[in-house]
Amino acid sequence: MAGRMMQNNTNIPEGFSLSMALADCIPVLFFSIGSGVLAYRFPSPLFRIGTVLVILAGSMKALWKFVLALKKVDVPFLSRQMRFLMPVGFVLMLLALAVDHSRWSASEVLRHVTRFPSCVFFLAGAAGILLLCWFAKHLNGRDARSNWKEQMVNGITQLCFLLGILL
Repeated sequence: MAGRMMQNNTNIPEGFSLSMALADCIPVLFFSIGSGVLAYRFPSPLFRIGTVLVILAGSMKALWKFVLALKKVDVPFLSRQMRFLMPVGFVLMLLALAVDHSRWSASEVLRHVTRFPSCVFFLAGAAGILLLCWFAKHLNGRDARSNWKEQMVNGITQLCFLLGILL
C-alpha cells in the first residue's frame, strides 16, 4: 500500500519549496480561526465536524507541499484527498444550517454580513473564491508558479473572510 501512496522521484513537481509549504499554511490558519469563531457562535455538531474536515483537508494539502519540499517525495493521497474531503466538509457545514436552523438567526447573520466594514471583506472574499474557482479550472496544480498565485489569492481571501467574521 505504501508503494501506491508514493510516486517515484521522477514525478516530483519542480519548484515546491519550504517557503511555499509555509505559505500554504497561512490560508489554513486564517480559515481555522474564522471557522472556529463561527463554530463557537453556532453550536452545531454537524457544523463542527464539517469544519474539522475542511481544516484537515487544507492541512493535508500543506503537508503534501512540506513532503515535496523537504523529502522530494510525492505522496499523491495528501493532495488528491482535498477533492473529496473538503467538499464533504463544506456540505456538512451547509447541511448544519438546515438541520440546526433553530440555533442561528438568518436576520442576525444578514445584518452582520451587510454591516460596514464587514460587507467589504465578505465581498472581497467572495471575489477571491470566484478567482480560485477559475484557477482550479485553468491553472496546473503541479506547477509552482500557479501554486504561488493560488496561495496568495487564497491567503488574501481567507484573511478577508476572517476579518469579515471578526468585525
